[in-house]
Amino acid sequence: MTDIQLALTQARYALISSFRNSRTVVFQMAFPIILLILFNSIFTKGSDETVNFGGGTITASAYFTAGLAAYAIALSTFTNLAIGLTMQRESGQLKRLRGTPMPSWTFVAGQVIRSAVLVLIMVVALLGIGVVAFGVDLPAEHLVGVLIYVVLGTAAFAALGIAVTVVTTTVDSASTIGPFTVVMLSFVSGVFISVDTLPNWLEAVGKVFPLYHLAEGLQTCFVSGASGTGLDSGNVTALAVWGLIGVSIAVRRFRWEPQAAPA
Repeated sequence: MTDIQLALTQARYALISSFRNSRTVVFQMAFPIILLILFNSIFTKGSDETVNFGGGTITASAYFTAGLAAYAIALSTFTNLAIGLTMQRESGQLKRLRGTPMPSWTFVAGQVIRSAVLVLIMVVALLGIGVVAFGVDLPAEHLVGVLIYVVLGTAAFAALGIAVTVVTTTVDSASTIGPFTVVMLSFVSGVFISVDTLPNWLEAVGKVFPLYHLAEGLQTCFVSGASGTGLDSGNVTALAVWGLIGVSIAVRRFRWEPQAAPA
């Protein structure tokens, strides 16, 4: 069996485990869909309501649909990997795996592939619900932009999820830092509320982090009358830079042995 086949096998088993885990199904898959339905049912007054965005307009339902797609990407990658890898490391599973003939990287690659598959499922589900149930219009020429943002966002947040295991020395810390970080950033990144309603200083804080650029990038693809693919060089660059930061930290600092101090 080749290394690629080993990574795909690891991904398959990880996916099976995820679908059998009620926490994954509820909080990482059902929760974003529930939020989308609630936000588009409660905070929009019909398909004609628009939000000023990026020099153009975007319907409120499209704004929330794209924003929650970004939220789902961060949840399925950053949070999923931070908690999962920390749990496997602290239980000694990673240490035992590294002692086997199997190349160590294939296990981590399998976890990343698992997260990427979950991202694909969630993005398709959220966009599908937005289009069918709430009349969201996604121009065909912008599908390329959406795909590129999804790939860049998945890669960046996956790298950051692996990198953050450097500071999550216990399962409890990972279970707190992973979800809390994504939720808090969602409030200042144009996911849960429009950035136009934020104080200038808080909007500036949000722009530092990758979730803002992923959400804004996806939302730009829904702007009425926008030409081209909907890609913005600033958002693409920011996601690429954050991804490289995550890779740099993960490559140099990732640990296979348990990090928590013995009781």
